[in-house]
Amino acid sequence: MKSKVIIIFAVLGVIGLVIALAFVGSVTYLKLSSEAWKELPYWELTDEERQTAIEIAMQNETVKQYLDQGYNRSGHSPDCIYRNDETGITVGEVLLAKAGFGGRWYSHHYIFIYVNLNTGEVTGINEGLKDFRLTEEQAKKAKYIALSDPEVKKILNGKDYEIEVGRPLVKMSSYEIPIAEGFSVMGSTEELIGASVKFKFTDGTILPVHVSREQEEVIRISP
Repeated sequence: MKSKVIIIFAVLGVIGLVIALAFVGSVTYLKLSSEAWKELPYWELTDEERQTAIEIAMQNETVKQYLDQGYNRSGHSPDCIYRNDETGITVGEVLLAKAGFGGRWYSHHYIFIYVNLNTGEVTGINEGLKDFRLTEEQAKKAKYIALSDPEVKKILNGKDYEIEVGRPLVKMSSYEIPIAEGFSVMGSTEELIGASVKFKFTDGTILPVHVSREQEEVIRISP
């Protein structure tokens, strides 16, 4: 009986040792991986470089306008977006964020500010997706255009419905942003092109009607 107990404790001891070694090994691996990651110059700015990038960005007139609109500097920036050891050029990326997109499918809007630390200036701004919100007048006009369309009139004839203006229609485009000599990044922007007008019928069906802002006419009636 005693021999069986000794064997059991011996087995448990071996298992515990294996688990301990595995844990130590994983910690060592994580530490090595972390240290190796932190050594990558691409992502790292010195404390002095970070502070300089922030100061340069905050003095830019366009950036000041974003701050007045409710944007704030993200705590995750700035990062190093470009570093050239041969030319000595370093570009930091300062991130501005604004929360609370009404009616959109994401909760934050980000603007990327590129700061050339050698020239001491903002060399590029990527506005990304915009927070388009229709004014009361724009929504009223979109309803009028939708209700004036002959095809829409046929569909609505004799039916009870409710009408509301949904999310704005936007067109996204990409463009190149030169941020240092011989180096650029891709930016994106949006343009407001219209609105989606929704007709809700008593049977629960919904008819989305897309209205062009420039042409001032219905460009699509969804099935």
